[in-house]
Amino acid sequence: MHTYSLLKNKMPSSIKKVWIIKNLISFLISIIIIQVAQFFIKIFLHSTWINKATIVLTIIVILVTLASLLLVPYRYTFHRYEINETEVAIQTGFFFRKTTYIPLVRIQHIETSQGPILRLVNLTELSIHTAASTHSLSGLDIATAADLRNQILELVEVIREDV
Repeated sequence: MHTYSLLKNKMPSSIKKVWIIKNLISFLISIIIIQVAQFFIKIFLHSTWINKATIVLTIIVILVTLASLLLVPYRYTFHRYEINETEVAIQTGFFFRKTTYIPLVRIQHIETSQGPILRLVNLTELSIHTAASTHSLSGLDIATAADLRNQILELVEVIREDV
């Protein structure tokens, strides 16, 4: 059996807190949407099936949220990255694993950003832009993101000088 090779660098363990917070926020938003939909359907459609549908939807949302929360440590295992002289590799997913290789020669610019949840746990997101797409490493600590940004930019400069 062939095993899926993991990249060298793991994300900081505090990214797990971010995933948990995001799962809980999604749960709350889903419950609110279900309740608002139930309210309006009762008013405008006078439906009798809405209570059963609300219960079923709520159970599904609870089960999905619990599964997501229980899988956070497993997900953490497979979120990794690596930089070498020719490319940046980003590994994501836990059931369906994906490794994206970004050739340094294709990188146009790099930016860092920090939303409220990442800021809460002192993490940031590094976005690598190419002509075709944007690839993100979300959940790096701020110093590591700055170091990676500088390292990538230096490697890109070396490659462009060689061309």
